[in-house]
Amino acid sequence: MDGIYSYSHSQKVGIAPIDGPKIAICALPQPATSRRLYPLEIPIASSIGTSYVLVASTDAKSGRDAVDLYDATNKLVAFHFLLSPGHKALKVAGVTTCATHLSNGGVRGGRSSAIILTSGGAIVTLTEKITLEKVSLLVQKNLFAAAISMAYADPAFQPCDITTLYRKYAEYLYRKGDFNSSMDQYISTIGSLESSHVIFRFLDAPKISLLTRYLEELNTRGLATSVHLDLLRTCYLKMNDSASVEKITSFPMIGAEAKSTSPVDKISNLLQNPTDALATLCSFEASEAKEALQVHGATLARAFPKETAGIVIALCNGTYSPSSLLDLTAPTPRVVGTQRPSNQELPEQELYEKYTVESFTFAFLENPRVLRLVLAHCNRSRCALNPSLSRTLLELTLEEMKTAAQSGELEIANIRKREAVSMLTDGNSTALGHYESLVTVQLAGFSEGELLLFEKLQMSPMLMERYGDDGGDRARRQMLAICRTDPELLADVLSHFVRIASDKLSEEECGDEVSELSDGVDILCDIQEVLSLANSHSVMPPVRVTRILAGEGAGQFSSRCAVGAESIKYAIPLYVVLEYVGMVLKESSIEIKRLNDEVDEFNQLCGAIEREIEDLVLGPGRHPKCSGKGSVCNFSVSLKQSEVLSKPDINIEEMYTRVRASLEDEEVAENQSEQSKEEFWREMECSDDRYSTVARFFSKGMIN
Repeated sequence: MDGIYSYSHSQKVGIAPIDGPKIAICALPQPATSRRLYPLEIPIASSIGTSYVLVASTDAKSGRDAVDLYDATNKLVAFHFLLSPGHKALKVAGVTTCATHLSNGGVRGGRSSAIILTSGGAIVTLTEKITLEKVSLLVQKNLFAAAISMAYADPAFQPCDITTLYRKYAEYLYRKGDFNSSMDQYISTIGSLESSHVIFRFLDAPKISLLTRYLEELNTRGLATSVHLDLLRTCYLKMNDSASVEKITSFPMIGAEAKSTSPVDKISNLLQNPTDALATLCSFEASEAKEALQVHGATLARAFPKETAGIVIALCNGTYSPSSLLDLTAPTPRVVGTQRPSNQELPEQELYEKYTVESFTFAFLENPRVLRLVLAHCNRSRCALNPSLSRTLLELTLEEMKTAAQSGELEIANIRKREAVSMLTDGNSTALGHYESLVTVQLAGFSEGELLLFEKLQMSPMLMERYGDDGGDRARRQMLAICRTDPELLADVLSHFVRIASDKLSEEECGDEVSELSDGVDILCDIQEVLSLANSHSVMPPVRVTRILAGEGAGQFSSRCAVGAESIKYAIPLYVVLEYVGMVLKESSIEIKRLNDEVDEFNQLCGAIEREIEDLVLGPGRHPKCSGKGSVCNFSVSLKQSEVLSKPDINIEEMYTRVRASLEDEEVAENQSEQSKEEFWREMECSDDRYSTVARFFSKGMIN
């Protein structure tokens, strides 16, 4: 055998040559044919399942047995590999799996498999990959024809996926310079691929004939518009085909009349006169106006930005109707969003279907001010805005505020500022995303917005820094309120207050007018309140408070270089801290008195223990304090003298040793008990059967 051939009724086609001695050959049975439940109007290479042939031969170079799997349908080598050294192919066979019923009622064909028995006692199995993997491999190797054939044979492949393969095949051929074959594949994508994508590639003179083929096919399928017809007429003129030009002029192409009545084509024919196009748009119903704006919105917005924005706003808030847009008595159309006479009353508007603003935002990308106007109106009307558009509205508002402030338009800047604050404090502001909004306001330098978001996110360090920089009465009240909930921040607040007080006192010292109740006095009262909170919560030692009041900062430790003449300009007056110092001294005196009482009690206890030890060491009656006649000691000895003399001497050292040993035994037992408890709980956490663990420790007497 010199190769594999495919036979048909009319011809013999070679598939692949096979060199070397042949050991075994078999044909893999074809799986059950799949069927589709949906039509596919695409030319196909084959609608029959793939046929495979397996050939085992001896490789001339390595001398090992090689196994080749040929795809007879697509005429390619599907798989090739060498058996392990010492293994020879003895026998080969092919099997197939049963068809699979899909959830949508369709049937997917089975997969073919090959089995190879080797002399080494091994069984090698080769199973056909799923269609998705085969198509991916074929596309990587630029075998698009085979990939399209396999994709079509599998009902799981959607028509749009097969059309994508045709497009990739066409672009591959176009890059290679095979424009004729590329156009053949592009024609297969008509109806799914935008026609402008193909037309743009074939506009140069050498490709006019190919473009004419495409436009004719487009018209034959009823998908040609008036623009396509004009382009086709131009192609015929370039090719000097007068008969075809007269045919187009005399007999409109298929589908031209049907398409000419669509809203999009009506606007397309009037784009040279934007006024007429806008008037025609205003005569459409809501669904038709939406369709036309989605295609030609950018062109109309470029000519009439405010009028187009008015139509979009009316479509979004549900107030659109042709009667509310057109004023037939006026020479030009009057559109929602334009100025009305002041003495004309607005009629009550009836609500219609509402459309999402996302469908129209692309039309105003060249005019950010109009885009902000549309988004702001939709936001006030409670129209649905996705998070991306909400953040876009915030960015445009802040940008317009910044521009107005730089140009001196303070009134507009204040209005935009209030709008931005309203968006950040609105109940629906969660759609913005607090962290995303924080990045936006920081980039725009909007300090009030940053402060609002810091409060929402409860970023206490950031709030303290901002309030400290502000230094106003409201800012200090907020700092005190935060300290009441989080006393750990008292050190930072006190440091800020000391700095603010120093600045206020320096201003009052240099100023000409000093009010009776100035800001400097208020800040000193706030410092007193902070000191009172620090004393009540006991979160700062007095030494740290003293360093902060001296201007060394809020840190727990400070270096000598931190204490300088430039730390604070004016020191805090002494009367501000007198109350705090008095409370600290009072508490310290109470603590000292308590410690003195404990020391006295301890001394008395130690004296009693010393006397008891001396009595035990010297024996009864030998203590110096008991040597006098008539003393209590002599009296007790005289009463029980015979009993004391009859008892053996007491060994104090031995008694001390026994007591010491008993205490050590108790300590060891306590340590063992703690170790047993730790071991018990550790095993309880790691044990799968906790009952057996409890029983084991109970039997050992470790728990009771």
